[in-house]
Amino acid sequence: MLYMKKIFRIEGMTCNSCANLIEYKLKDKVKHVSASYSKGEVEVEFDENKISEKKIISLIEEGGEFSIVEEGRTEDKVGLWFMIGSFLVLAYFAYGWISDLGFSIPGVGEQSGFIILFFVGILTGFHCVSMCGVFVVSYTTSNAKVGHKGFMQHFVYGGSKVFSYAVIGGIFGLIGGIFSFSIGLRAGIAIFAGLFMVSYALSMLGVGFFRKFSFNPKFLTKWAAKTTHGAKGFYTAPFMTGILSGFFIACGPLQALYLYAAGTGSFWTGFFSLGAFSLGTLPVLIGFGSLTSVISKKATKRILKIAAVLVLILGLIMINRGLVVLGSDYSFEAIASNIGGVSAGATAAGAAVLEGDFQVINMEVTRYGWTPDTFTLKKGVPVKWNIDVKELTGCNNEIIVRDYDIDAKLKKGMNVVEFLPDETGTVRWSCWMGMIPGTFIVTDDGLASDTQLKEVAASAPAGGGCGCGGGSTCGA
Repeated sequence: MLYMKKIFRIEGMTCNSCANLIEYKLKDKVKHVSASYSKGEVEVEFDENKISEKKIISLIEEGGEFSIVEEGRTEDKVGLWFMIGSFLVLAYFAYGWISDLGFSIPGVGEQSGFIILFFVGILTGFHCVSMCGVFVVSYTTSNAKVGHKGFMQHFVYGGSKVFSYAVIGGIFGLIGGIFSFSIGLRAGIAIFAGLFMVSYALSMLGVGFFRKFSFNPKFLTKWAAKTTHGAKGFYTAPFMTGILSGFFIACGPLQALYLYAAGTGSFWTGFFSLGAFSLGTLPVLIGFGSLTSVISKKATKRILKIAAVLVLILGLIMINRGLVVLGSDYSFEAIASNIGGVSAGATAAGAAVLEGDFQVINMEVTRYGWTPDTFTLKKGVPVKWNIDVKELTGCNNEIIVRDYDIDAKLKKGMNVVEFLPDETGTVRWSCWMGMIPGTFIVTDDGLASDTQLKEVAASAPAGGGCGCGGGSTCGA
């Protein structure tokens, strides 16, 4: 018997789970099928007497999430890169414009950051329909056969899914915190997580090169699917479906968000971040029967592009957070101070007072940040930094000054840190999350010029704080 081998180029795959879904659709109907997310291809070996090429295409495109790319058609990569580059340039200027208006860009762990993650979840829900919708249908159908049609089963599924995502997100955040035993490694984890998110977002936007950076732990997916299908009972099946959904980490969005949680270095920030994301996926996933009937395939793809842009923004925020912790000259704040556009007036820097052998600086800490957050120092004179903590939060409880190898864990009340500024220049520092920056301007005479003060003012984010409303964790 002769078999025909055909390779189809596929549009619409956003992660390795998409490849698994295509293989699942065809596995019992052809001799061999192998789908590759990284290549954007499906290789099929089949008997033309049993199934036609047209039928194979129909099965692949069934449901509307995937489509076949016509032979001879090429991607407009130049136009795509131009679009992405234009977006980044516009984002840069929008950042400065929004800051000038007095609004702060959300950071990791802020309430506004959790809101963005919730909306990422809503948009990603259209992807979840194709990946997880079959499991929702499975337990719903099984329960309906025995006369159980109550909506409570969906509440059980939704609650267990949110709990699963949140706990695993917290575990990733805890792992990130445990392994962040040095300032450099802590920042490195944040930068790596941000780079992965940017890579994933670009792959969703159609840049095929970045699909190579997705991993696919198939054994976890198969184990979770098998356990889910084997669950019995009105509420046992939906509970197991939801609780095990957190293990479907072959899914691209989960890969990105779990690494995002690791980059926070905090159990609770990772917990609430993934909890917000999973809450967002529920409305579309549970109500997909009606939603997918009114939303076209083209509209769904556009919605996923919007989700990709939001993931891209979160990735860039995460990268910037790591760079701020490093005190890097390549963070947004540092670049802003170097490229000009210094429209802000000179800021009042905290002055050092000479007391004995030390130059003393005083700073007050509240839930909104540092006051002041800029100090002028004299080179070669030891510094005694008095830090009076009025309000302690998950954001401001630790200060990192990489240039002086300072990792100060603060407690409520007076904290004293001593160091020696041995070189002139601008030294950037921040809270451990990279969300509340500060600056030392070190000069030979201990005086800063108007230009230096203006540069610091131009690069400082409006608000000067983490946006925490109090409590033990930032934004939680």
